[in-house]
Amino acid sequence: MLAAVGSVAVAGMAGCSGSGSGGSDTVDCQTAASDHGDGDVLDNAASGTVEDGDVRLAIPLSVDDVRENDVDRLDVYDATDALAYTIPVSTDDAGLMANKVGVNEGQLLYEQSLGRRPFHGQYRIVAVNTAGEIVDSVIVEFNCFSDVSD
Repeated sequence: MLAAVGSVAVAGMAGCSGSGSGGSDTVDCQTAASDHGDGDVLDNAASGTVEDGDVRLAIPLSVDDVRENDVDRLDVYDATDALAYTIPVSTDDAGLMANKVGVNEGQLLYEQSLGRRPFHGQYRIVAVNTAGEIVDSVIVEFNCFSDVSD
């Protein structure tokens, strides 16, 4: 039951993302999360985002969750379940990320460039610890639309 509640919470948090340069009338991406794993490392709403026409997969993590679960990397699998990307993770990244736009205190934000919009995708994100064990997972689906303007 807790996993189901976590899935609904993540899906609710992973809503629409407006572009940094677009106005409030522009909706760049719509994101939904499903099939959340048993952990809480990936509870912070991974989503598809757009910056200057480039679509990115954004994965926010809590520094405390990374430390407590000894997270070493994020493995990102595409819709065919083939490993598409491996993103190294470290609590040491917190100092650098403190200066990034959109990153809250105590948060890490990992991004993976995916291509130009329009771009639509489904990815399974898996948090893996230093022992090679899966500590959490989530499936994220998104549609990043072409630029919409009045």
